[in-house]
Amino acid sequence: MTVVEPGAIQVAAGAIVWRVRDGQLQVLAVHRPRYNDWSWPKGKLSGDETLPQCAIREVAEETGKQITLGQPLPALRYPIGAGKQKVVRYWAAQVASNDARAVQARPPVKAAAKHEIDQVKWLTIEQAHARITFADDLRPLAALEEAFEADRLDTRAFVLVRHARAKRRKSWSRDDLERPITKTGATRAQQLVALFAAFGVNSVVSSPAERCLATVRPYATAARLSIKTYAALREDAHAEKPIKTASVLLGLMNKQVSRAVCVHRPTLPTIVEIVRASIRPYTRGALPRKNPYLPAGGVLVAHVTDTESGPRTVAVETHMLHIHP
Repeated sequence: MTVVEPGAIQVAAGAIVWRVRDGQLQVLAVHRPRYNDWSWPKGKLSGDETLPQCAIREVAEETGKQITLGQPLPALRYPIGAGKQKVVRYWAAQVASNDARAVQARPPVKAAAKHEIDQVKWLTIEQAHARITFADDLRPLAALEEAFEADRLDTRAFVLVRHARAKRRKSWSRDDLERPITKTGATRAQQLVALFAAFGVNSVVSSPAERCLATVRPYATAARLSIKTYAALREDAHAEKPIKTASVLLGLMNKQVSRAVCVHRPTLPTIVEIVRASIRPYTRGALPRKNPYLPAGGVLVAHVTDTESGPRTVAVETHMLHIHP
């Protein structure tokens, strides 16, 4: 048995970028001359970036394409020598328009050097099975193929975020709707910009409370989007009429656009149950199990596909952003 020492796991992220041409599924592969192999664009985390942000950056550097992440695919874990292991998280992804709002919110990237990546090719699935060098790299591809064949590959993101850390109620004497986020909360709000951009958020919705608005305002500003507020998402409104809150959230989930919705902790049980109702046996990932479900600034992403019977969640993932000292 291989023993992996604490801190000996190298984390990386990437994506299998897909498109359909003449009814045929195609995927984007890269050639690395240093290893003379064909694989999916991927790379190690840089600085404080999140895994989705890393996947977006690596694909842009290695292929020159801006992408939008879709549903997560199986991760790969393999030894890299001397008791160390590498874990690579993958997502399905599609090429995004260069003028998309989410793309405008991303920082510029530099293209990978020719000695790192010298070829980028769209491959049919049959070609990919023949060209991809390592058998393990075909595992996330198999999941992507399965989703395509079941008509569940093309999804949109329903991104739920609990507002970032706010000033304590006991130390705030004015209207609770005006209670601001803290300095730590503001840092988390800035981190959310890259996360929302990775999932192609094109609509921003919030409770009218300042602590919620301040959580999504940095992204709305970066992506040049307005924030739509709903009184039913307020904490007190949910306490009085949770069914109304549920109705608003269900309506938002039904709209065919990737959106972020910022809410309060007490509304999370209602929201989780709405997402749970759209889950099916094929759904990958799991919803948070215990109240409060998300920490301050935490994010739940439901990857939704539309059916004749309504929206269905094909995958869920959570992201707990961290503040580094």
